[in-house]
Amino acid sequence: MLKLDEAEKFKRFLEESFGDGVNIRELRLSTEETEYIKRIYPKASLNKSIPKEAPDGKIWYKVSLQPPSKNLESQNTEDLATVQAENIKLKIELERLKRDMANSREK
Repeated sequence: MLKLDEAEKFKRFLEESFGDGVNIRELRLSTEETEYIKRIYPKASLNKSIPKEAPDGKIWYKVSLQPPSKNLESQNTEDLATVQAENIKLKIELERLKRDMANSREK
């Protein structure tokens, strides 16, 4: 288990590594660091890139903090349908407002 100061340093390292929308990285990690990631990011996936352990005991992992959703396609389709329905409602409302304004000018 990482000590408190080590955990803080590692947390900052992860934030820097996965900043700017980066979701996947190859990182050389100790056993304690992999346990920390699994505890803090339960949905993270860690796959060994190079199975051979380095002299310092660390191993290269492909780390993904946001694994792809199995239902991503259906979620995107659902989101698109919601946006399209909202657009239709807004168009109808806009047309109604235009009619109301035109009618009020005629009076």
